[in-house]
Amino acid sequence: MRDALAIIVPTIAGLIVLLAFAVAIGYCWNDAKRRGKPPLLVSLLVFCSFPVGLLAWLIFRPEPVSPPPPLPTAMGMPPLR
Repeated sequence: MRDALAIIVPTIAGLIVLLAFAVAIGYCWNDAKRRGKPPLLVSLLVFCSFPVGLLAWLIFRPEPVSPPPPLPTAMGMPPLR
C-alpha cells in the first residue's frame, strides 16, 4: 500500500503543477494579445522562467488596447465606408 502511495501522490502533484503551468502559459498568451504585445514572446518568457517570468509579466504588463469603435449602421444597411 505504501509503495502505491509513494508513486500515486507525486504523480498527482506533478500533474497539478503541469496543469498550472499550462494554464499560466495560455493566460499569458491571451493577455498579451489583448494588450497588443507579441504573444509568442510573452509565452516564451513565462515558459523559460516560469515563476519569475509569470510574476514579471503580471507586474509589468501594459494597459489593454481599447478596441476600435464599431462602424455605424442604420436599419440593417451595410456600414458606411
